[in-house]
Amino acid sequence: MTNRIVIAGALGTVGRAALEHFEKLDDWEVIALSRRPPDFANKATWLSVNLQDPEDCRTKLATLKDVTHLAYAAVYEMPEVARGWLTQEHADVNLTMLQNLLRPLSNASPDLTQISLLQGTKAYGGHLGPFKQPAKESDPRYMPPNFYYLQMDWLNEERARTGANWTWTILRPQVVCGLAIGSPMNVIAGLGVFAAISREYGMPLRFPGGDARIGEATDARIIAKAIEWAAKDKRAADQVFNITNGDVYQWEVIWPRIAKLFDMEVGTRHPISLARTMPANAHFWPKISQKHGLEPYSFEQLVPSWGFIDFVLGHGQRPNPHHMSTIKARKAGFQECIDTEEMFVELIQEMQARRYLPY
Repeated sequence: MTNRIVIAGALGTVGRAALEHFEKLDDWEVIALSRRPPDFANKATWLSVNLQDPEDCRTKLATLKDVTHLAYAAVYEMPEVARGWLTQEHADVNLTMLQNLLRPLSNASPDLTQISLLQGTKAYGGHLGPFKQPAKESDPRYMPPNFYYLQMDWLNEERARTGANWTWTILRPQVVCGLAIGSPMNVIAGLGVFAAISREYGMPLRFPGGDARIGEATDARIIAKAIEWAAKDKRAADQVFNITNGDVYQWEVIWPRIAKLFDMEVGTRHPISLARTMPANAHFWPKISQKHGLEPYSFEQLVPSWGFIDFVLGHGQRPNPHHMSTIKARKAGFQECIDTEEMFVELIQEMQARRYLPY
């Protein structure tokens, strides 16, 4: 039997990893949803749809018959990403997008069996400040607004209302790292652009973030494997799972390895806000792109939100550990892991190989 999976947000960091994962599997047919067309070779069937437009969703998603699975990786972010997380608008828009998609999709594909939904440490109040360590899926909720809670509650209400037979699985990764272009939360592209511009100015690679801290991250490729696992394993039905690489990292340890990828020296630490300083250097990127024969992505396409890079690097923050227990997923059968230091190296090297970033 061939499974048909819809991947919403297929050009995002998680969506693209899921797309590249599932299209390699013989028994899966991939339908990719995004507003923009893909700019890379793939085997998926693409559908351009605006999830904020209910009529667009009703018209276009009515054509999707016999869909068996949904991987929902779409997200609405506001221009100031981290600040947007505190607003009711952010929560409401993200709930509406899920509703706009699932209602017509369920009508067109009554045999839909499983939905995977992405969350993160905002479920544990990570955007508000320190939280209980390590965070576990059974922890109580934190102060709203938070679209994770709205989406989760609505899924249960909608299933009860319609009598649908699908189950859901919620995956909660840490800082997600992948290859997507145009994602406001792709730290890999931000690190690479910052390094490349620093090098072209003849500067060493200085760490611009906050005080030393221990962090966790999640490779988008591991999330893609978790989506496949959740689609197949009954132990994942109607459950929430923290998903991380399985180890921890410190920027101070990774920084020299990033510098080496760009043939740079490591400079003394220099805390600066990239959101305040990097936009003034946007004019320099076309020169770098032309010099190194890069793909024609603009500075803004590669790094839509320097504010998010500041957030991940801890600029202006007190040390705020974000550790999640992954014991529940391991007990349920999901065992994938990767060395986080190696992940950063691999993904930057891959972006260099694809000519998104210079060597």
